[in-house]
Amino acid sequence: MKPVIRGVAAIAFSLLLGACVTVHPGRPSTNKKQLVATLTQLGAGYMARGEFDVAHHVLKHALEINPDDSQANNIMGLLYAQLKDDRKAEKHFRKAISVQPDNSDAQNNFGVFLCQRGQIKSAAKHFNAALANPLYKTPELANLNAGVCYMKIPDPLTAERYFRAALSINPKLPLALYYMAKISFDQGQMLPARGYIRRYFKVAKVSPESLLLAVRIERALGAGNAAANYALSLRGLFPDSPEAQQLRALDGE
Repeated sequence: MKPVIRGVAAIAFSLLLGACVTVHPGRPSTNKKQLVATLTQLGAGYMARGEFDVAHHVLKHALEINPDDSQANNIMGLLYAQLKDDRKAEKHFRKAISVQPDNSDAQNNFGVFLCQRGQIKSAAKHFNAALANPLYKTPELANLNAGVCYMKIPDPLTAERYFRAALSINPKLPLALYYMAKISFDQGQMLPARGYIRRYFKVAKVSPESLLLAVRIERALGAGNAAANYALSLRGLFPDSPEAQQLRALDGE
């Protein structure tokens, strides 16, 4: 699961030009904060477009102006994670949350970073820290990421709690819906599983994983026609996928 970075408006570059004012050391200035914020936003935009060199240059400039800016460190951490430089990524994530513990975006992103590297318990602490902030604007993301992380153990019961929390905020989160369908299926709760996978198909593109799960759910419910339709889609859209191979094995082919 990749961290979520807010998009940068097309006006960001013109904002940067307007913010390029002379900063005098020792003189309090809202322009300095604005410049760092604008550089950080611009750097995130370049990173989202895959222009990592430019993003690094811009973010480095932001941190030269204010090395203690939490959000600039957060985005730089994301950049280094993309560049597979784990040591520097962790350094910047830790800096971001040490100077501003209630930066829930940074807590969530560091949680994702740790989860992707198998540090599940440490990751959970940061997801929970993000969720402890009542002003966090997107708690569904931390809940979703925590659920995905616990599925890696696997600990589906704990994961289910996070997925339900995520869906209570945003009922259309595709990944949460898929995992709830899978958890329900594994628990033998076929009707809820069907409900979740159908909700998934309403908000997301079909995938080999979701189609195979749908086939298994419908077969368990004895709905042969529905299962056949899902199987046909899996074979037709993803004929070379591992899931299509699993389906052939299930059918004894």
